[in-house]
Amino acid sequence: MKKLLHLLLVGIFLTIISCKSQVLLDSEKEVLLKLIDKRLSVAPLVAKSKWNTKAPIDDPAREKVILDGVQAKAKKIGADEIFARDFFQAQFEGGKIVQRQLHHQWEGENQGLFDTSPDLAQEVRPILDSLTPQLLMELKKIKPNSCDTHSLKKLNRDARKIINPIFNDHVVETVIKPIKNYCKGLL
Repeated sequence: MKKLLHLLLVGIFLTIISCKSQVLLDSEKEVLLKLIDKRLSVAPLVAKSKWNTKAPIDDPAREKVILDGVQAKAKKIGADEIFARDFFQAQFEGGKIVQRQLHHQWEGENQGLFDTSPDLAQEVRPILDSLTPQLLMELKKIKPNSCDTHSLKKLNRDARKIINPIFNDHVVETVIKPIKNYCKGLL
């Protein structure tokens, strides 16, 4: 009887710890999703600037420089370098989807040049650059093989709640896919 009571108490204790760690994991992912939303919210500004300057949406050389820097920063803070690179590549892809959607819309509307548009180098990139270390610190908290089916479904629901609804499901799925892959142990 004593053994049974002991096992029962251990089971309850482990359940409580598991619930607390899940709450912590969920709150950490909430912070990450809010940062992703902030980063995505810059995409319309980038689109507007590129529309006015006729700059291409894709800039592989710049992306490579940023991704190499992200990988080096991830290594420096002890975050998974491959995960960080894949995550930021997905953020670029999500932003480019938004930019293409807006450019397509503006083409259909015969949109001329905007009266004002932000300067990429002076106004937009500093915002993106300020988010990078915050995102990396949140990525560091995610562990491989840390997701079950329930937590992945919750991540999808939370992403749709937190990320601005102006960004469609395709954009949201693109930007959270590396998180899902990493915590499922696929990276």
